[in-house]
Amino acid sequence: MARDHSPKERQKHQLARKQGRRASYDRILIVSEGRKTEPNYFREIRAAYRLRTANVEVQPSDMGTAPIQLVRYALALFEDGDRHKNIQRRAFEKVYAVFDRDYHGREATSA
Repeated sequence: MARDHSPKERQKHQLARKQGRRASYDRILIVSEGRKTEPNYFREIRAAYRLRTANVEVQPSDMGTAPIQLVRYALALFEDGDRHKNIQRRAFEKVYAVFDRDYHGREATSA
């Protein structure tokens, strides 16, 4: 049987959606100690490198500023997500907790 070279078949082939060739990027969650400065730094870096907001999420910690509190908050966001912040559970391939090397009292680490 011969191929159908009708205009309708040629047009269907030309309009078919092409498959993407670029590999998808990892989704990254960054939890920071500061509420303004660090999130702004990461947003500017994301803009400078033209990274999509769908790939990099920057969140300040809601559980305190001690390093252990940041790690716990990052883990909670990853494990449980947050409906109010539009973060689905386990939606990231990489999770980072970013904090200063300032002195953090011992009382903050036991929380």
